[in-house]
Amino acid sequence: MKIGFAIISHNEPEQLLRLVKTLNAMFGAPPIVCHHDFSLCLLEEARFPTNVRFVHPHVMTKWSHISVSLAALRAFRLLREYDQPDWYFLLSGSCYPIRCADEIVADLSNATNYDAYLDNREILYRALPPGQTATDGGYGRPDWIPLAYDRYCTFRFPVLRPSKTLLLSGSFPFQIQNIGVKNHRIDCMTRWFQFNRPSRIYGGAFWFHANQKAIDRLLAPSMQKLVRYYRTRPFPDESIFHTALCNQVDLKICKDNKRYEDWRGGGSHPKWLEFSDIPKIIASGAYIARKFRDTKILERIETAILHV
Repeated sequence: MKIGFAIISHNEPEQLLRLVKTLNAMFGAPPIVCHHDFSLCLLEEARFPTNVRFVHPHVMTKWSHISVSLAALRAFRLLREYDQPDWYFLLSGSCYPIRCADEIVADLSNATNYDAYLDNREILYRALPPGQTATDGGYGRPDWIPLAYDRYCTFRFPVLRPSKTLLLSGSFPFQIQNIGVKNHRIDCMTRWFQFNRPSRIYGGAFWFHANQKAIDRLLAPSMQKLVRYYRTRPFPDESIFHTALCNQVDLKICKDNKRYEDWRGGGSHPKWLEFSDIPKIIASGAYIARKFRDTKILERIETAILHV
């Protein structure tokens, strides 16, 4: 079985290099494609192993913007063009493996019932989707569904808003901002005019892994219709791939994405993981955890869990 990795990064090149070397030690120099935003942080490609390809030209990425999803698609496309792995893992530069390679490969070899491991739930109006279990944080929290509905389901129209920044720079002092309609009746009426709107919309965590069949759907020309729909919406990375894959009736998707994140700190990001989190990381059964920035905890994971 061939496993490939698509990594999205924009900072911390040393941590990215460490991640790549660990993946090499675990999986025997697997195919790796990195989309690094060189406009945000310089990186010396020559320092990276020869099995790592970088996406050129890169997409200039911004948080909560469609550019992050487009960067992932470019990485998937390059990975498919040169290597065609059986499974594609989407990682960030702050991710790190937390299961031995043999265990991951054994699990995926037996995963004949699934085409993707993607955290997802349908976005419904003022209702938890069937089977949804509310959790304290992350995408399972009860207040995320109405937030996601406003982001991904409501009709949005452009308006001109004054901009102090543009005014001070000497540019035209107005910018276009897309505003969502919060009235449900109006929103239902306007669906007839949203030609790119999918019939069912899903959302969840961005990071996932999928087989060749599922990745082919994301790289199909029909994906451009979804890109147009999500281009003006905030945080599209938390919905676009979910909607694309979950609407494919022949794809079998596991809602457990095998990733460990701790959202108990609140806010719009999971917390930085620490030594005290290691027992929970091990007990999670996940393949990958995020977010890391302390090299000492990575050393502990390498010796105690990964044995590399």
